[in-house]
Amino acid sequence: MGRRGPKPEPTPLRILRGNPSKKPASAAEPQPPTDGVSMPPHLGEVAARRWGELLPMLQATRVMTRADVEALARYCDTYEWWLAVRAKLKTEGDTYPILNDGGEVKYIAQRPEVAIAHKLAQQLRQLESDFGLSPAARVSLKVEPDAKPQSTLEKFRALKASRKTTG
Repeated sequence: MGRRGPKPEPTPLRILRGNPSKKPASAAEPQPPTDGVSMPPHLGEVAARRWGELLPMLQATRVMTRADVEALARYCDTYEWWLAVRAKLKTEGDTYPILNDGGEVKYIAQRPEVAIAHKLAQQLRQLESDFGLSPAARVSLKVEPDAKPQSTLEKFRALKASRKTTG
């Protein structure tokens, strides 16, 4: 029998969402390294470009690790296929005529690419949710900016600026 209930959420995503359930983080959860993430060589041109757009965002939110490389590659591949199917539907339309033996239009049928595009869109939505890339997933993220220590010069400039506004 399979697992019951919702699938467990990765700790980095739970932390970014503010841990609404207040469950303690699992000490036994594996923590894959976040460094050394590189694009797989099998990605196509469009998928590679999408990888380059997404990787900095995912690393900035600290949810991308070496263990997630193939999942992101799958997203990028799926994105490339989805764009290709959409392009075909734009040029050929989403329906085509079925002719009878006399060459007359019997009925209009939906192209198979419409169903393919729909299935790819579903897969993209799931993968976007897994990475926190959809608007619904992003709403619940709480990203804290990195605390950057101020240099002595920056402290001096801030003090000088505050004196100008008060005095």
